[in-house]
Amino acid sequence: YDTLVSIGGIQSNQTRQVAAVAAHLGMKCVLVQENWVNYSDALYDRVGNIEMSRIMGADVRLDSAGFDIGIRPSWEKAMADVVESGGKPFPIPAGCSEHPFGGLGFVRFADEVRQQEEELGFKFDYIVVCSVTGSTHAGMLVGFAADGRSQRVIGIDASAKPEKTREQVLRIAQNTAKLVELGREITADDVVLDTRYAYPEYGLPNDGTLEA
Repeated sequence: YDTLVSIGGIQSNQTRQVAAVAAHLGMKCVLVQENWVNYSDALYDRVGNIEMSRIMGADVRLDSAGFDIGIRPSWEKAMADVVESGGKPFPIPAGCSEHPFGGLGFVRFADEVRQQEEELGFKFDYIVVCSVTGSTHAGMLVGFAADGRSQRVIGIDASAKPEKTREQVLRIAQNTAKLVELGREITADDVVLDTRYAYPEYGLPNDGTLEA
């Protein structure tokens, strides 16, 4: 592989991290930045994360498509462009989530929390995590399933597409459980997703958030 290819919103944290990894490894990087948040101003696509990605040498491609957590045609086209130009793309989907190994890092997160709990002398009642593309939530619930606490991982839906998010978390968790040889099946009952806070749409605050 010689090129990392990823996708996210215009101000995606994840794509900026992919750009940093590519720069560190001396690889090329192509980033598709879709218009996931229904917000714009004169500088929205010029500052912050997207500016850092450009500074780190990424080929940043703006796309007008709106928000969705699935596999995106614009991302597939970016990979095809790399192949056509003679490169070998390494695919990193939105949030790293649909990658087969997307949930593994957060299984280890559960191990780190258990170590901290032992040092502190108590266990946390709940682990609360933002849930959009799914791999963070999925990896955590697999990690805590090892000691019977999968339902103590509370995902807070920020996608405003909760059924898609719930399905994706479950699918990624089931795949991750097989990879780590968890020893039991992950089911829909393991996925706890609080859907009260995501609206009106992805990336925009609701009245309760503004009031708080």
